[in-house]
Amino acid sequence: MRAAPGILPKKEQGQRVSPALERLYRNSLNRKQPAAGAAASTDALDKYLQLQDGGVVVDITVKEDMAAAKQVLQGIGFKVTGVYGRVISGILPVSAIPTLAAQPQVQYARPAFRPMHQEQKKQPSTQPLQPPSPPKPTPVTSQGDTAQLSNLARKKLHVEGKGVNVGILSDSYDNLGTAADGIRGGELPGPGNPFNNRKAVTVLQDLDNGTGTDEGRAMAEIVHDVAPAAAITFHTAYLGQANFAQGIQELADKGCQVMVDDVLYYDEPFFQDGIIAQSVDQAKKKGVSYFSAAGNSYNNSYESEYRGSNVQLLGAGNGTAHNFSAPGDLPRYYQPIYIPLGGSFIASFQWDQPSFSAGGKGAESDLDIYLLDVNGNIVAQGATDNIASGDPIEVFGYNNQTSNYTFFIIILKFAGTDPLHLKYNMYNDAQFYLTSPPIPGLFAPTMVGHAKAEGAIATAATFYATTPAYGVDTPRVEWFSSLAGVPNYFDYAGNRITPIIRRKPDITAPDGGNTSFFDPFGNGDIPQDADSYPNFFGTSAAAPHAAGVAALMIEAEKLGHLTPDQVRGVLGATAQDMDNIYTEGFDVGFDYNTGNGFINAYNAVAQVDFPKLYINDLTLRALCSDNPALRRNFQVNNPNPFAVQAHWAVLGTSQQGSLLLPPGETVITTQTVSIGNLQLSNPVILDWEDNFAFTRLDIQNSSRQACGASADRLLPEQQAGELTPRPMLAEVFPNPSTTTFKVYLSLPNAVPVQLQLFGMDGRLLLQKQVVTAAGIVPIDASPYKPGMYLLRIRQGTFNKTIKLIKQ
Repeated sequence: MRAAPGILPKKEQGQRVSPALERLYRNSLNRKQPAAGAAASTDALDKYLQLQDGGVVVDITVKEDMAAAKQVLQGIGFKVTGVYGRVISGILPVSAIPTLAAQPQVQYARPAFRPMHQEQKKQPSTQPLQPPSPPKPTPVTSQGDTAQLSNLARKKLHVEGKGVNVGILSDSYDNLGTAADGIRGGELPGPGNPFNNRKAVTVLQDLDNGTGTDEGRAMAEIVHDVAPAAAITFHTAYLGQANFAQGIQELADKGCQVMVDDVLYYDEPFFQDGIIAQSVDQAKKKGVSYFSAAGNSYNNSYESEYRGSNVQLLGAGNGTAHNFSAPGDLPRYYQPIYIPLGGSFIASFQWDQPSFSAGGKGAESDLDIYLLDVNGNIVAQGATDNIASGDPIEVFGYNNQTSNYTFFIIILKFAGTDPLHLKYNMYNDAQFYLTSPPIPGLFAPTMVGHAKAEGAIATAATFYATTPAYGVDTPRVEWFSSLAGVPNYFDYAGNRITPIIRRKPDITAPDGGNTSFFDPFGNGDIPQDADSYPNFFGTSAAAPHAAGVAALMIEAEKLGHLTPDQVRGVLGATAQDMDNIYTEGFDVGFDYNTGNGFINAYNAVAQVDFPKLYINDLTLRALCSDNPALRRNFQVNNPNPFAVQAHWAVLGTSQQGSLLLPPGETVITTQTVSIGNLQLSNPVILDWEDNFAFTRLDIQNSSRQACGASADRLLPEQQAGELTPRPMLAEVFPNPSTTTFKVYLSLPNAVPVQLQLFGMDGRLLLQKQVVTAAGIVPIDASPYKPGMYLLRIRQGTFNKTIKLIKQ
């Protein structure tokens, strides 16, 4: 097949605005500007242009001085909606597009296409199910509340999310103008709520152009079902990526301990954390448990190593083709795909180079992707100048208004170095054809963007009626729930790193439950339930169910010590295992389709319910060393399903360190303590705080024995045949100190310990009795002048005096 001649436009190099914006401007001159929300010609993305009052929502990547660029942009009529990193989002007058293209501060400008929601318009099953038939709910309540047992948690553990603020990011909250009806019906909090949940939803920013579906309000109804006493704060995520990222921080600044979103921008980076993912991570550092919909794209993706060629499918000078075939097979440069009659196709195509908009140095290659019909005509293309834009990303689409349903993808390298990996996700109606021999890389993971950020709790979906509460022993994941496993090849700064594949999704939560109003696709009520209310499907519905559970957990813990990692860990540890539908056999434990499984709200809340000790003790043990004359090894075991912050020190030395210990085992290596040629035992102490902020510790001695001939072998001391007794000690660290001396105790008898602090003149300054013989006792040094002091430690016949130096 050859592309038809004479149809390839000349590619413009170095442009500052995307071809989509240029086309929008030309159409506006010809009065062909599409109305907001209206389908336009054959480009499937035209209806996703966000148009309002003669302007278009755009994301602008700025080269250097953000403040100066912002001022210049405002001077040409640009209305800023958000600033984050190198990106400014806002509404640009269509008439100002040529002026924008001339601004030297602008790296690149592209439309902020209306992002993808993670709600699902298709019902999950064609088979009628037989769930219980409860009476018509008043108010309307999601059946997911029962499925995940959050109703049981509220009843038996007496929690409702009181004192917790849940932030929601979606399209709109009250564009439809019917939020007041939800309040009066008890589906939302606010004045007039009949159940005394009268704190109104705080709306920081809503869409004001009437294009929203109020999906954010549908999510709020779910959160309110699960945690009716929680406060709710809303911020739109639709006005550009920087608006989304900035909105996350605004919600955090308003005190939201939990957040949830269901939005994906098509041009979020696949292989690097973009600005939204970075904002999610920043929110987590502020203590926010952030839930994100995992996506509804199942495995509709192509991902492969790049296999270049010298074949110029579109003629000389237009780029060389990627070979889709496996090594050893005959080359194949055209990949067939199916687009149904009247269907639409949208794809995001990316490759493994850093994104300038995310903070990297920028793309080093310019790759293009084309959609051809059966006659070889180009019907759609993603062919921007990626070196100029700085982002290795092409987003393009097509509405099939022909009588054909077979099309072909070709990928060309126009300029620059060869990438190593490339990938595209297909959205809407397109599917892959199977070929013989098969094309490698089809049916790859689709979970991309900020849902796979380290700080996000990515949430998959299961239909509420396929859960144990509704008679199904093992919950079944929704067929559309996105498969995870896409690697990150770059850090924030765009440096290439060892590929990281994060364990996503984290959990699965229910979808398909009722809301009072949300029916964006006109599907109406499903036949599987006994009411007439519309049902909300997709990971968009699952994520707010899980966020509501987090609010219950935070209230139950009461002390304010519950961290995002602990919320994630407890939800996963108490979840019911589920199966990855893309692998044979049952996947025991974590998998990339369902995460840690279906959440059990009752067990998760009970795990942290005050006054339970939910941070289990760490344990420390000595390991054999390959060279005990130089190094001594210790192993820390963290039995918790979340990371724990800990501190270790070799007593009597300056060796110390702080660690965020992941679940499982971690090895610490210390330097051997010696006096001259005499090697001493290494007494190592490990301390951490439990969830009551009490310091706990473990102490171990090292062995002088090497184990085995291999330097890689790390075995417990006991396996080496040499037992190392737990040390009996009383030490102080740090010493000298300016603020606090920590007295480390590991004494044999379970009787009180006497501490006495003396000045050098013999005057008794402090005396206290400690009831524990093993632990850490802080001594406040701030009341004392700099100088030397004596600390006497006594327990029975044990008597030790330590010199303390106050700096």
